[in-house]
Amino acid sequence: MGSVKSVKPLLLSPLVLMLLTACAFISPPETNATLGTDTHLWYQDSSLQKLMDENTSSALRAGNQVRLLVNGVASFARRYENMASANFIFVKTFLFTDDEAGRQMAAALSERAMAGIPVVLQYDVKGSIESPAVVADMLSQANPELPFGEKRIIHEMREAGVVIIPTNSPSRPYELAEWAENIERLFQDPVAALKRSGESLILYDYCDHEKFFITGHESGEIRAIVGGMNMASEYALGGIASRRDTLSGKVGWHDVDVEISGPAAADVYAEFLNDMKMQTGRELPSTLMEMSAEIGNKSHPRPENASVRFVVQHPLVERNRHVEDLYQILLESSPAKEPIFIATAYFAPSKRIRESIIEHAKLGGEVIVLTNSLESNNHPILSVAANFAALEIMEATANFQLYEWISRPDDGEETMHQKLASFGTNGPVIVGSFNLDAQSALHNTESVVLIDEPGFRDSIDRLTRYYLSPICSNRVLRADLETKPMLNRIHSFLTHELAWYWL
Repeated sequence: MGSVKSVKPLLLSPLVLMLLTACAFISPPETNATLGTDTHLWYQDSSLQKLMDENTSSALRAGNQVRLLVNGVASFARRYENMASANFIFVKTFLFTDDEAGRQMAAALSERAMAGIPVVLQYDVKGSIESPAVVADMLSQANPELPFGEKRIIHEMREAGVVIIPTNSPSRPYELAEWAENIERLFQDPVAALKRSGESLILYDYCDHEKFFITGHESGEIRAIVGGMNMASEYALGGIASRRDTLSGKVGWHDVDVEISGPAAADVYAEFLNDMKMQTGRELPSTLMEMSAEIGNKSHPRPENASVRFVVQHPLVERNRHVEDLYQILLESSPAKEPIFIATAYFAPSKRIRESIIEHAKLGGEVIVLTNSLESNNHPILSVAANFAALEIMEATANFQLYEWISRPDDGEETMHQKLASFGTNGPVIVGSFNLDAQSALHNTESVVLIDEPGFRDSIDRLTRYYLSPICSNRVLRADLETKPMLNRIHSFLTHELAWYWL
């Protein structure tokens, strides 16, 4: 997640609380894969692909090009490079922070907008409130359309011509206007009025956690950078040694993005527009609709050989947990005795994911999880919960290994923030915004890409070896967890089992 969790209200109305609690009991689909025999590669099998099609509402796209972007030093350089030749720029972020990196990006987006390039920014308002000073800054920009205002850095981009779509906003001007219009709509289409009103209520405990950086180019090509990096200096400074943000004092975090061009990038673009429409409750501007149709006509398979599946989940609005479903399918479909590697900033998986990990490990497949240590975690309570989850799995199987990240601020890798996984010896790779915790599983809009391309997998394997080296991580043994003081173990149990819904 970002450098702060979503800011939740201290008091929830009974109705909202009921709606939120109900989301915790969404029944997952059955995902026991029965593989066919039409290919020697298990993950390309048609029955597995059909299973993912049906249970994740996604489609496999062939003919893509993928590029691994390790740390902000690579990802942010590529973003600026893409902006220079873009004929439109669409950005979605959980955090947009007023620090060095945020100001540099805001200036670049504003410059492009003033040059006549369509620029749209979706940002999570509550996620971007990192201090009381930010609230004061927002209120100073208040107006009738934005009664709670907006951050000065966002307001200046709006003034420069950037189209701003605030998501997860406390004021929700679009939703408030929709509530007013529902009075009239109620007599014309009661079902539609109630549906939209219900969605607005549910959105109050929702985080828009996806991160996209989408650019369109003269050839009709779309490039979509997706992954874990937000618009803030801890992401932009990732991998840069001895560099500290002069405004916030933050150092770099380790993170991973991937750039996709090809048909799968058009899927990311379509999701951006879908989220934009959902947040505003209105039809998109005609210029965007025309642009979308033009892009759809130009998007066609390319000679590049990466197959990519883009999976999105809206657990609170559309009542699905598609990304978690994808993880479960791959955990249960990976061949026995083949390894699975998961790197996640926060490891507090749901019961069904824990059971799937145990099931695969009992078949002889080693499962390795890398997550943050108590020292490196920006949300230490999640390290406490991770200890409980890991010990439960270790007690069931010896084929599970837990590694914890070593904080190295002087190397620009203080906290580990990436979300990636590889399945089988040479199988596909997940990269995206989804953490293995309740926040991602139950509360957030999340997305990942599942990539099948040998060269990309080789790059991930090299990165994995780096992660598991003594410079990056320490292995945590079962004995280490069992010999922790009893109060620590009780804390882990209570955190994971009783407070899991809010982790």
